[in-house]
Amino acid sequence: MDAAIAVNPDWVIGNSCRRAESIMDAGKAKYYDEAISWLEKARNAYIASERQREWSDYRTKLITVHSRKRKLIGLMKSLG
Repeated sequence: MDAAIAVNPDWVIGNSCRRAESIMDAGKAKYYDEAISWLEKARNAYIASERQREWSDYRTKLITVHSRKRKLIGLMKSLG
């Protein structure tokens, strides 16, 4: 998926976010590291397509929605 960032960042963003959200929404704490890996791919695609503001807004939304999941929030804050 990393190779597709330069060619089709929207595809990477959509797929990565969908996969990460399914893990986070299910509250599967043992898989939060995997969700963060997917979010890193999405972040890289947002940045590569010069849409840092959209990434920041999306990240803020996720932090708000999942604010009670302390392990997840700690991992997400490292994404920046």
